[in-house]
Amino acid sequence: MSIWEKRRARGQLALATSHHDEGCSLAVIDHAAPGAPALVRADWFAGDPAHSTTLLARRAREQRLGRVSCVGLVEAHDYSLVLVDTPEVPPAELRAATRWRVKDLIDFHIDDAVIDVFHVPVEESRTARRMYAVVARSERVARVVSAARTAGLALDVVDIPEFALRNLAVRLPENDKGLALIHFGVRHGLLAVIRRDALYFARRLDGGSERLLNAGTTLTPVMEGLFDALTIEIQRSLDFYERHFAQPPIGALVLAGLPTHIDGMPEYLQSQLGIATRWLDIAALCGSPVDVPRETLARCTLAIGAALRRDGRAS
Repeated sequence: MSIWEKRRARGQLALATSHHDEGCSLAVIDHAAPGAPALVRADWFAGDPAHSTTLLARRAREQRLGRVSCVGLVEAHDYSLVLVDTPEVPPAELRAATRWRVKDLIDFHIDDAVIDVFHVPVEESRTARRMYAVVARSERVARVVSAARTAGLALDVVDIPEFALRNLAVRLPENDKGLALIHFGVRHGLLAVIRRDALYFARRLDGGSERLLNAGTTLTPVMEGLFDALTIEIQRSLDFYERHFAQPPIGALVLAGLPTHIDGMPEYLQSQLGIATRWLDIAALCGSPVDVPRETLARCTLAIGAALRRDGRAS
């Protein structure tokens, strides 16, 4: 599956960028490293989009990254992920047919939309095939392209955060039984359910790292209230996954994206959900020859996952 891919990746290095209102993250992965792809660079450039893009461009020049294959992520609020029945049309007509399926499900005109699709695995006993349509405003995709061009980067692919999380999840030992990976952005979370390399379900969660960390880093009554609200959202998501995709319960919940860990958070969620819960250890997942602070790794989680993409698919 390919989201808005322009050309094939070059060489063994791959980089990805993820822009936000608060800054921009950069990750570089060496896909030819012994054993497994390795993280060779992770940077967070704080500031508004213009300032962070200037810093990104400077780093790209310093490190001679201009010819490295680049993946650019759209922001979570810049597109919609819509689950629909697969139209009974030839593959070459799939995107055109999907436009008619989603035109009444988005809040802007379909002529202003860029669309791609990917299928969801289904049991053989089920007759209806399901797929997701990724629908973004053309101007939002163009903004990712413009930011890469301004920074002097060779953009090959525009991708979505859900697939960045998938690229991370497929490298985890829980991939075979299924897992939910939650990334906490500043204002919102993103939950993705992955099993045997397939992305089945994703949804955005209310509240992100800002809300959680404003309540402190220890387990207080206020924090428990936030965890309880989060538990309800997670449980509803997992119920939907099991019911609509006829899948067994997942085996793990993995948390990522918080620049500072909250004491007792995995244990509390595990006690409420009955699912093994832990923090994502990026350093163990794709070892780095340089010492990257944990806060930087957390802010670069999505960029790292996106850079793990290889030749139009997860590495």
